[in-house]
Amino acid sequence: MNLAKIKKTNFFIRNKKKNKNIYLVGIGGMGMVGIALILLKLGYKISGSDLIKSSLTKKLIKLGAIIYFQHSEKNIKNVDFIIKSSAIKDNNKELIAAKKNNIPILLRAEMLEILMKFKFGIAISGTHGKTTTTSMIVDIYQKSGLNPTFINGGLIKSINSYAELGSSQYFIVEADESDASFLYLHPTIAIVTNIEPDHMNYYKNNFKKLKQTFLRFLKNIPLYGIAIVCIDDHNICDILPDIKCKVITYGFNKNADIRIFCYKQDSFIGYFTLIIKNEIELNITLNIPGKHNALNSAAAIALAISHGIKHSDIILSLKNFQGTCRRFEYLGLYDIKDNISTMLINDYGHHPTELYENIKTIRISWPNKNLIMIFQPHRYTRTHNLYHEFVNVLSQVDALLILNVYSAHEISIPGVDSFSLSQDVQKKGNIYSTFISDDNLILDILIPRLNGNDIILVQGAGDIDQIIYKKLIKKK
Repeated sequence: MNLAKIKKTNFFIRNKKKNKNIYLVGIGGMGMVGIALILLKLGYKISGSDLIKSSLTKKLIKLGAIIYFQHSEKNIKNVDFIIKSSAIKDNNKELIAAKKNNIPILLRAEMLEILMKFKFGIAISGTHGKTTTTSMIVDIYQKSGLNPTFINGGLIKSINSYAELGSSQYFIVEADESDASFLYLHPTIAIVTNIEPDHMNYYKNNFKKLKQTFLRFLKNIPLYGIAIVCIDDHNICDILPDIKCKVITYGFNKNADIRIFCYKQDSFIGYFTLIIKNEIELNITLNIPGKHNALNSAAAIALAISHGIKHSDIILSLKNFQGTCRRFEYLGLYDIKDNISTMLINDYGHHPTELYENIKTIRISWPNKNLIMIFQPHRYTRTHNLYHEFVNVLSQVDALLILNVYSAHEISIPGVDSFSLSQDVQKKGNIYSTFISDDNLILDILIPRLNGNDIILVQGAGDIDQIIYKKLIKKK
């Protein structure tokens, strides 16, 4: 954090009583909602703007926030402080007006650091799995009576919230690497689940720079703190020697401090033995399938053990873990064709590795099912940078329906489109693959592909879940 940022942060802390009116630009974003919820519960007057009405903005309004669904300089009258989402550009009307009127502006991550400053900070990052890992940690800590404050990137189903103000010293946050904003955080303990190429437009297509940014994040941990990392990930192993604090490793690797052994899977349940320091064995029943989720749970267990949480509490929490919305979320059985029940799973994953893990998980639990994926690519830059990886993994389903790319405000890239992706998948895998240009045609194209023994995997980070809710028929 540079000197100007330090001064701004210190100003906010020194003037807490004066800074009662806080305005969030992009308040409805996934990363902003949690901060707004915490600030509301701390007694601040919260207002903000967003261009899209959603269940999240509705919840904030119900809790007392004032939300404008357009950006205007008029919105920020009588505002003491502004927090901006990383998705908001500097030419935003409200930000320009704030600068003109000398209203301090903080980034989302800077506000997170302020909230974490007087707590025992725990930050979870990684290319994949950070939301689910954070959810597991929060669930374990709550059920063991530790009542943490937390801000997560997904809705934790057992709590029905993205964020809560707790009574204990623990502050648990999902840390975002997409724009390197997690470097503002200085947690006492940090978890890194894995490192893979993603958000490469921000990192100038330099993967070494991305790895070094994760290392800088881990170097923010004080010498008395702990880094918990997955030893199965070779990119993490590359930076492991340069981490200065105590390191706890986890994984399937025989050299892991927390080792997963004998993983098995049946339907939506995973079973495995966890060997701790080659001494203690815990038999884990995990109420969410997939080896990748076993890894996520191992990270959560490593953290919980470091805080002395009883093994019995950890085991019970994971056995009853209800999951996170849009993370391999079982939506139920749906009557889509001829009163035949079809299993529907919804997942937020938008990177080839995440798609691969979901496909693998389904093939293990339901090897004879007809797997149909409805996929919405997320961002033109990601689709472009990982195009061949997408083609390879998408060709592993039985049928593929691809929707338009969800741009996330990006400008389109010539030649990077869902039609081309669909065609290349069909050539690669010799499977049924089609591009759906009109969402109203989803059912018309989907129904002929169903054979009565199907799983539909709804995959993507954009608005695909809302599209599917509108287009697929009622639950059986």
